[in-house]
Amino acid sequence: MENNYAIFADITCDLSPAIRERFGVDGYLKSYMSTPDAENIEGRLDLSDEEIDAFYVSLKANKNKYKTAAPSVEEIAAYFETFLQQGRDVLALSISSKLSATYNLMIRAKEIVCEKYPERKVFVIDSRRYSLALGLLTIKACQLRAEGCAIEQNAEMLEKIKTTVHQMGSIDDLFWVASKGRISHAQAFFGSVAGIKPMGDFDADGMATVLTKVSGYEKVYKTIVEYVGKTMQSANEQIIIVAHSARRKQSEILAAKIRETIKPKEVLMCNINQMSGINAGPGLLAAYYFGTEITDLKREKEIVCEIASKL
Repeated sequence: MENNYAIFADITCDLSPAIRERFGVDGYLKSYMSTPDAENIEGRLDLSDEEIDAFYVSLKANKNKYKTAAPSVEEIAAYFETFLQQGRDVLALSISSKLSATYNLMIRAKEIVCEKYPERKVFVIDSRRYSLALGLLTIKACQLRAEGCAIEQNAEMLEKIKTTVHQMGSIDDLFWVASKGRISHAQAFFGSVAGIKPMGDFDADGMATVLTKVSGYEKVYKTIVEYVGKTMQSANEQIIIVAHSARRKQSEILAAKIRETIKPKEVLMCNINQMSGINAGPGLLAAYYFGTEITDLKREKEIVCEIASKL
């Protein structure tokens, strides 16, 4: 069948087993992490809430002792081949090439398998996004396939819309941010005392950029909801994903406020899992959605600063 092509992303998509099954995601490309005990293990997207919570406790206590590693070209090619052997074409989505080598490794793997299966089609998309933004694009790809979209048109559409995927949220573990050298430890201390929470969106390359700062979660919720409302299009037709790293209670509150105020088609709740969490750290709370196209962030900064000024 023409539309029986496989769709998957790398592990940083953070889509749960239930969500992948519901939308028909064919799997995910695994990668690896090293732990404080010097173990090298595969990351997982099937962790329970309790396992995720325990991971973030360990991550917080062992700053800079967890590392991530992409799979080899040979491993990626072998994963592609599991679908090509079935007579299926492949549409694969990758974390932003600005953040990881995974996209370039996928391209090299594509070259290998296309020589072996010249009759098959393989498309690799640099999402220019990470975590649930990549996950949202993967869901969209599956929806387009279900609507009868051929693989070529699907890939073309993803390239057009990937810079319209927003992340609006906050990070509240400033000591984690300081451990990565993004702010000083003094700034982390005084910011934590004041309850300061940096808030930002993606730039066009998928780099999270701080646009404003607010104090306290009530202002975080209000800022996210209003910002989403001003930058989202056709909300009643869209899915919004609310995701968090060790901030489950806050994510539930945010999701409820989005449902009540924005009234999207659906709000999905997701954990930010190990591979994304090692880089993002604990304390991330964000909404992911399709909205206006992101370019230089000038307009986005004006919007969010105007919102924050009224809180």
